[in-house]
Amino acid sequence: MLRKINFKSLTEKAKGLFKKGGAGKGTDAAASSSASAKRAEAVGVKSPAAPAQTGRPADTVAGMIPKEDIYGAPPTNSSLKVKEEDFFVGNTPDFLKPISEEDIEDIDLKPLGEDHPVIIKADKKILIFQLVRDLFSGIVVAFCAVACGLLLAESYITKAAPVYAWLAFIPFTIAIFNIRSAFFSLIFGWLSGGIFYFVTLNWISLTVMEGTGNHGLAMTALTALSAVLALQFALFAFGSYYLKRIPFAWPFAAACLWVGLEIVHQLIALKFMAFPWFVLGYTQFNFIYLIQISSYTGVYGVSFMVAFTSLVCGYLVLKMPRVLKVFYFTLAFCLMLFVLSFGHKVIKEQLNYLQASPHTLRVALMQPYTHKLHIEGRSEDVVYTIAGQLEALKDKKASFIIWPESSLPGDLLQNEYADYIQEQSAELKAWQLFGGTEEDGDKQYVAAVLVNETGVTDDYKKTKLVPFGEFLPFKFLLGGFYENNGITALTGVFTPGSEPGKTLKIIVPAQGKIKKEEYTFGTEICFESIFPSVYRAQAENGAEFFVNISNDGWFLESAAPYQHLRANVFRAVENRRPLLRSTNTGISAWIDSLGKIRFETGLNRQESSVFNFVFKDRDTKTFYTLHGDVFAYGCLAFAAALVIFGMVFLSVRNEY
Repeated sequence: MLRKINFKSLTEKAKGLFKKGGAGKGTDAAASSSASAKRAEAVGVKSPAAPAQTGRPADTVAGMIPKEDIYGAPPTNSSLKVKEEDFFVGNTPDFLKPISEEDIEDIDLKPLGEDHPVIIKADKKILIFQLVRDLFSGIVVAFCAVACGLLLAESYITKAAPVYAWLAFIPFTIAIFNIRSAFFSLIFGWLSGGIFYFVTLNWISLTVMEGTGNHGLAMTALTALSAVLALQFALFAFGSYYLKRIPFAWPFAAACLWVGLEIVHQLIALKFMAFPWFVLGYTQFNFIYLIQISSYTGVYGVSFMVAFTSLVCGYLVLKMPRVLKVFYFTLAFCLMLFVLSFGHKVIKEQLNYLQASPHTLRVALMQPYTHKLHIEGRSEDVVYTIAGQLEALKDKKASFIIWPESSLPGDLLQNEYADYIQEQSAELKAWQLFGGTEEDGDKQYVAAVLVNETGVTDDYKKTKLVPFGEFLPFKFLLGGFYENNGITALTGVFTPGSEPGKTLKIIVPAQGKIKKEEYTFGTEICFESIFPSVYRAQAENGAEFFVNISNDGWFLESAAPYQHLRANVFRAVENRRPLLRSTNTGISAWIDSLGKIRFETGLNRQESSVFNFVFKDRDTKTFYTLHGDVFAYGCLAFAAALVIFGMVFLSVRNEY
């Protein structure tokens, strides 16, 4: 029977094994072996025969392998072998030699914890250093959030400042690589997006104030909308956090992620409800050579170029391998060179194409500036204003007169002024397009009607309505809340149309050598200008040009009318169709198929612009018209796959 083991004594004695030079101090191998045997007998364990000592560490290790267990029987697993390199970790041959009795007596063990004060003091220094470091990182991240939001906002407000968009993701990159938590990356992105939208969409509060007169509701609407839309930025930061686990692919993958989230926002708006007012590519509306890729990629190709270039600039300031920095700098430079070369080539070809037997249509863009008259219910003054502008057109020989959304009060089909409009069309020998409303039983539509000397010939009903402006979302759930708080849609409750691809036709007298007299065009009303699919559908159905009518009077003197105009630039380039735009208070414009704004009217004033609209009809359709957003969907799939891979298969150790 084994003697009772004294674990405390055994533990203290075992510590002597790690005393430097413990064996060999004036003792020979036999004495060491004898001491080892005595210690084994102290706990009742039969000691194996002492091996011959040669002074080589490998021999010592081999001699320590027992040839029988503590009961005297051979090991049950005869194949068990101990790798000598797993045991030998010392720096001298003496490290694994058994400790002698003499050395054990010399060991002076201090009570447990006696040396800890020095260690604790060192830990406090480390803790203070970590706190200071984390505080500094937090300040840097907060600064980056503000910088990112404000740079993007500055690139999108009233005056054109596209250069800021190319800088906006530099602080974003620095922040993401300083954040050590997925949760905080969400907070960072949400804060950046909230700042951006609060500044960029400040006109929302002005619009709500104009419609309701409630300042509290106006600020609540702006804050709530900014917070919701900022989720796109939050998801971008969250995905980028996991993409940094693949640092060699980060700039390209993050740019794809940005584009992917833009198309997701667009899809939610199409199928459900959202507000895709901001697309990064819109900031480059006047970079004529860059935006030509939109005929293949849509505006999302421009978004990718801006995001990728900016992310690469941020990547260059990080502590990354030089080969990666050189690679991405070269890639960004080559991509930009390719895109600008493509734009130069397309512009040259398009100019030559447009100069070959173009069509000329005499057009009048009407800007009546009657928004306030509509709000105040002064219908007679609205008609008087329109009558005055029509009178001024009698000597202008316009063949097509375009009026904005909300140009006439009441139902366009049953209006008491309908006969007057028909008479004016006959007198001017011109087609007229009016914006207003239509009623069909208990349904009311935002519509545009086409009129000639015979009366109304066709119409188009708006398919994408403005949330809270033209309908109240989730009314089946929140109807009681809306009613109890007096919340109504700003302009009424309307039903969306069901034909987004519908086109209208006009027939005008032939001019010069032009034999074709029938022209097909697509009409889009106000908010629909931020939905590329509406324009694509009309281009596929044979539209030769687009007509966008809007009432931007609700935006007052803010950045919104300029932002609205810039979206239309890309609709023209994407489909290679020119675009005519008529608004109630401005900005009215003619945008050619290259995206160049030929002219634009002033803001918040009455104007009538009569000119020769020169364009070339197209039998071919662009890649974007035929195939849509395949580029954006490809970016979404690629980025989503890498984010999932980083989340599931890569650990925190892979983070930069």
